[in-house]
Amino acid sequence: MKYIILAVLSILISTSVSARETNSMRSSGELVNVGDRESDLLRKMGKSYPRYFIHREGRRSCEATEYVYEIDMQIYTVLVCNGKIFRIDVNNK
Repeated sequence: MKYIILAVLSILISTSVSARETNSMRSSGELVNVGDRESDLLRKMGKSYPRYFIHREGRRSCEATEYVYEIDMQIYTVLVCNGKIFRIDVNNK
């Protein structure tokens, strides 16, 4: 019985912290999609506190910027590389 309770708790914990990738996000009627320019993101969603880092994917790398937005009890993390959005992750708060 202890193991069943432990298994259920571990499943609940693991699903609550996992992020999922999405193609778009919306706030106040404004839609931002993967592939949009960074300037469009900032104009539509407003400026957040960016985090700068080097993104490496295989042999390619670029200077990336991460923006975090909290919208309707969800946290969106937008990753920008070479001036274009290449990934949007969403977590439940």
